[in-house]
Amino acid sequence: MSEYVLPVEVRDPIGFHARPVGQVVAQVKASGLDVVVRRVGEDGVVANSPLKLLAMKVKTGESLEVVIPSAGPEAEALAQALAETINAEAP
Repeated sequence: MSEYVLPVEVRDPIGFHARPVGQVVAQVKASGLDVVVRRVGEDGVVANSPLKLLAMKVKTGESLEVVIPSAGPEAEALAQALAETINAEAP
């Protein structure tokens, strides 16, 4: 199975906090895909759970990977949208 992986550096001064987590979860649920968010080199969490994402305690400057379980333009567009949401409040 192919997957699309997009690296994302968290630039929000608060880190990956409740507001962007909620928005990411909504986007993932709308997509119907089992998107995973992980730290580089670590196991990730399925991004349809706000509690699992918040439990990661991601701080400003940390690198994440958004993993979409398919390839192609739709997967790339979803990954880019999620990356923008993660950093929507960054200066």
